[in-house]
Amino acid sequence: RTELSPEEVQEYQVVNNGLSAEYGGASGGSINVVTRTGANAVRGDAFLYAQNAVFNAQDPLETTRGKPDFRRYRVGSSRGGPIIKDRLFFHAAFEQESNVGQIGSDINPSLALAINSSLAAGAFPRLNTRQITTSFAPVARAETEASGKLNYQIDSRNSLTLRYAFTNNRVAGNAFNTTMLDDASVRGSGFTKDNVVAGSLVSAYGSGSVGDFRFEAATRRAVLRTNDASDPEIDIDGLIDFGRPYAGNTRRTEDHYQTSYTYLKTKGHHLWKAGATVNHVSLDATLLDGFGGVYLFGSLADFMAGTPDQFRQAFGTPAVSLSVTSFGGFIQDHWSITRRLTLDLGVRYDFEHLPSIFNQDKNNFSPRIGLAWSPSSKLVVRAGYGIFFDRYVLANLARAIQMNGSQGFEQVIDGSAAAKLFAATAGGLQATPLAGTAPSVYRPDPRMETPYSLQANAGAEYLLAKDLTFRADYLFVRGVKLPRTLNVNLLPPVALTLANAAGLGILNPTAQQIGSEVFGPGRQNPAFDDVYQIADSASSTYNGVSFTINRRLSNDVEFSGSYTISKVTDDASDFDEQPQNPFNLAAERALSRQNQQQRLVFNALWNLPIPGDIELAPLITLGSGRPIDPLVGLDSNRSEAYPLSARPLGLGRNSLKTPVTAILDFGVVKTVNLGEHRHLDLITQAFNLFNHTSAAAINSFFGVGAVPLPGYGHSIQAFTPRIIQFAANFEY
Repeated sequence: RTELSPEEVQEYQVVNNGLSAEYGGASGGSINVVTRTGANAVRGDAFLYAQNAVFNAQDPLETTRGKPDFRRYRVGSSRGGPIIKDRLFFHAAFEQESNVGQIGSDINPSLALAINSSLAAGAFPRLNTRQITTSFAPVARAETEASGKLNYQIDSRNSLTLRYAFTNNRVAGNAFNTTMLDDASVRGSGFTKDNVVAGSLVSAYGSGSVGDFRFEAATRRAVLRTNDASDPEIDIDGLIDFGRPYAGNTRRTEDHYQTSYTYLKTKGHHLWKAGATVNHVSLDATLLDGFGGVYLFGSLADFMAGTPDQFRQAFGTPAVSLSVTSFGGFIQDHWSITRRLTLDLGVRYDFEHLPSIFNQDKNNFSPRIGLAWSPSSKLVVRAGYGIFFDRYVLANLARAIQMNGSQGFEQVIDGSAAAKLFAATAGGLQATPLAGTAPSVYRPDPRMETPYSLQANAGAEYLLAKDLTFRADYLFVRGVKLPRTLNVNLLPPVALTLANAAGLGILNPTAQQIGSEVFGPGRQNPAFDDVYQIADSASSTYNGVSFTINRRLSNDVEFSGSYTISKVTDDASDFDEQPQNPFNLAAERALSRQNQQQRLVFNALWNLPIPGDIELAPLITLGSGRPIDPLVGLDSNRSEAYPLSARPLGLGRNSLKTPVTAILDFGVVKTVNLGEHRHLDLITQAFNLFNHTSAAAINSFFGVGAVPLPGYGHSIQAFTPRIIQFAANFEY
C-alpha cells in the first residue's frame, strides 16, 4: 500500500475481463501499476503545485463564520537514465507535500453555548474537555514520497529489477472523525510510514519458456492519537460528539514478506502459465479502542441532567500480536483456437493459515474461464467467470484475540445504572472494572470459512470510427461468507409495552421503544453479558451495466465517457456491522452501503487550434446518492450492538440516501517549448469549479421521540468546495 508518485507510474491496468487464475488474494477486482523504467537517454522533470485559501470557496455546511485559512505546496522531481549503457538503468522520483490550514464546524452554536455554560459552571468536573469548539481549529499535513527503480540486463536471457519505495505521512488535527458534528476534541492526528523493497528476476529458458521470480519485503508503522486522550466520549444523539472517541489512540506495525514464481511456456496454439506464491503478514499492535469509554445521551437535556442511556468501556491488555500466512497456486492455459477466438482456462487454490483459535478453511479451489471472440475487425466480444477467495481482515481477527475474556473484555451498562456511574465518576472514565458486571467478549465462529465471490462478466467493444470505440459491459458479483459481527448471547426479543417495560429493565420507555422488539437482561450464558461472534454469514449481490465511449488522441482531441447503472444489495457492509435483530438476519437485506445506482464520468483533453500550445482538460462526475442507515442514535432495543444498530420504527436498513453528486473539475495547460525534449507546463486547475454542494454524509440519527430531530437527514459533510490550484512542471 505504499503510495507512489505519479511521476513513477507509467501505466494503470484495470483487469476487468478474462479472470485469469494468476490473480488471487482478493475477492474484488485487480489493478496493476506499471512503474517507469530508465532508458539510454536521460529524462526527468521538476514540478510545483500550490493552493491558497484566497482563491478557494468556503464549505457551505460550516456554521463557523468567515473563510478558513489554507495553504498547500507540493514539490517534486523525477529522473531516469542509464548507469551502464544498454545494461543498467535507473528511475527515481521524490515528492514533498506540506499544507497548513483550519477546519470549521457544523455544530449548532446555541448547543455549544449551552454545553460550555454548563461546563464553565462546574458540571462534571472530571471531564477534561471544558470547551466545545465552533470556531476554526488548526489542521496540518505533511507527506514525503520517494521511490527508485533499477533494471539490470544481466545477459541475453536474464534481467533483474529492484525497486524501493518510501512514504511518510503525517496528519495533525484531522486524521479521523471529520464529520462536522464532531468537536475538535474527538478528532485526532495520524502518522503512517511505509517502506517496501521489491524485485524480480526474469529468465528465458530457450525458445518459448520464461520464468519470473518475485519477492517483496514491506513494513508499515501507523500511529493514531486523539486530541483528547483522557476523557470518555460524550455522544449526544444526533447533535454532537466530544471528548476522547471510542476508536483511536492505536499503534500498529505490519510486516509483509512475499515471494512468488511464475513459469510461462508456449506450445503450438497454447500459452501455459503456472505459479505459486507465499505471503506472510505479521501484526504487532496496541489497540485502545473503547478503553476510554463512551457515554450515550438521548438529548441535550439528558446530558445536562447527567443521565446517560448507556456506558461502555474496555479493560485489559491492549497489546495484540498475530500473524497469518497465505499460500496460493495456479495453472492457466491461454488457447488460441483460431485467429479470432481465444479461450482461457485455469484453476487456482488459496489457503490462509490463521492463528490457532480460528478455523482453518482448506477447501478453496477456484475455477476461472475467459473467452474473447472477434467476429470482425471492428468487434470484440469478451466473457468470463471465476471464483475469487478473499483474505481475512486483520482488524477483525485482532478483536477476537484481544477481547477474549482473559486478555481483555468490555463492560456495558444501561439505563439508571449508567446514570449512577456517570454521577459517581463526575463524568470521567471508570478506572477499574465494575464488580458484579458480567464481561462482554469477542469470539470467532468455530465454523468460520474464507470469504469469496462468484464473478461473471460479458461485454463487447466496437470500433465506431478511426480512434473511436464504444464498449458495453455487464458484471455480476456474488459475495459469499462475508464477515459480520453477531451478538450470540442474547435471548429472543419481545415486543415492548407499558405493561412489560419494567420487567425488561426499561423504566422510562421512549416513543421509539413502545411497540418495538426489545431484548431483555437475560442471557443464554449468564457468565457473559454479550458474546460478539466474528461470523461469516453475510452476503452481497452486485449487478451492473456500463457503457464507455473512448477516443484516442487524434486531431488534438481525446476523450472518454463512462456511464454505469448498477445495484448492490447485502445484509452487512462491513466486518463490524451488527444486525438490529440477530434472530432475524433476513430483515437486514437491503441496498448496500456501497450502492450507487447511477454514475457518469466524462473527461477530455483538447489542444486548442490556436497559437500558444494551450490545452483544456474538463472532468465531469455525476452520481446518484448512496444509502445511509437510519438509526435511533441510542441502543433503544438493548441489543448492546456497537456501532449502533437500532433503527427508528417503520424504517428499514439503509433506507436513507445522500443527495446527488455533481462535480466539474477543469484544467488549463499552457506549454512553453524550450528546445528539443524540453518544455515548461504552466497549469491552472479548478476542482468543483461551480462550487456545487455534494454531500458526503448526512445526519442519520432520528432520535428517541415520535418525530425526528431537527437535523435528521441533513447534510453534515460535503465533498470539497471549489479549490483553485496553480502548478508549474518542467520536463526534459
